Amino acid sequence: MISAVKFNNLFLLILVFLVASAWIVIKKGKLRLPIYFYAVFIIYLFFLIIGFFYDHKNPTIDIKFQVYGFLFYMFLLNIGKFNFLRFFFILNSAVFVVYMLLYFGVLPNWWDYTVIGYRGRVYGPAIIPIVLICFYYLLRKKPLDFPLGLSFLIAMPYLILTTNLMNMVITGVLLFLIMANFRKLFQPSYIFISALIVIASIAYFKSDLAPPLIKEKLPYVLKPWDYASLKIRIEDFGKAVRSEDFNTVQKIFGKGFGASTSIYRENEEAQSFSRYFTFQEIDNGFYYLYHRGGFLLLFIFLVLHLVLLLKLPTIRAQAGFVFLVIFTNLLSIHYFNNVFYLLIPFLILEGNNFQKNQLKLKNN
Repeated sequence: MISAVKFNNLFLLILVFLVASAWIVIKKGKLRLPIYFYAVFIIYLFFLIIGFFYDHKNPTIDIKFQVYGFLFYMFLLNIGKFNFLRFFFILNSAVFVVYMLLYFGVLPNWWDYTVIGYRGRVYGPAIIPIVLICFYYLLRKKPLDFPLGLSFLIAMPYLILTTNLMNMVITGVLLFLIMANFRKLFQPSYIFISALIVIASIAYFKSDLAPPLIKEKLPYVLKPWDYASLKIRIEDFGKAVRSEDFNTVQKIFGKGFGASTSIYRENEEAQSFSRYFTFQEIDNGFYYLYHRGGFLLLFIFLVLHLVLLLKLPTIRAQAGFVFLVIFTNLLSIHYFNNVFYLLIPFLILEGNNFQKNQLKLKNN
């Protein structure tokens, strides 16, 4: 495993290089930054100052993710001619290859201290590509086709090997919304691809390649509210809210970036494992926002996402977006510490302009 410091420094250098390349090579020294980018940056600076006021011991644990995010979005805004769907397909295949190499012991694990974890879980890179592909299809009103079906079959092994219920459920819901196209429902190709996805999924789940842990989690795909991990996170969230000692000002403005939370988690089966846990988050994106920016930041987040929601072209795209945001933030803070999630608001806000520029370049 690459040390966290080395990885963060390497990732920062890569992002700086990408932005510099876009600035010098593509934009010829003229970066494009829309007004909303400056507005978000000012809002972030306000809450960052609050964090410095409280003098957190390790504020960079948060700050680095926001720095990555701003740099990555700057790059996206100035990337020029780029086929995002093709990139998502390539990224999806690359993640599949990496997990296969990890699983068969060919590649050392740069993302964790071990490859195989609890009950067969495989640790590796982020598994977001199939989510981005499905969301792109909903956003562009694309029907189920062979590339999407193939992408899902490619993604299935790494979704199952990681035993990540959150991304499995999100992918399943987005895929269902894509397939729920009554105009295409009875076309032979549509039926064939749908049947292939269902049969392949069942076959893989029942095979020896599927980790034991995923077979335990599988029943919760259709009823995630009964999932033990979700219940634990809800309990952790409740404990965090009850134990926080915010005054009125802190409830409105939070404690700024760099804040952490400690809770006591009791293990009734093995008391020796009962102890205090200190989190950068409580595996809950909404609490992450509240703790750092109070009700004000949470309100800003909801308003901005309402704006994004209203820009989506169809009810199916809106339903997929709402489910993706809510479910991701209920079970993780990936929405705030994984820069690839910024592709979602970027495609909503800039997708039409980007597509028009692509057509102009083709016509020229």
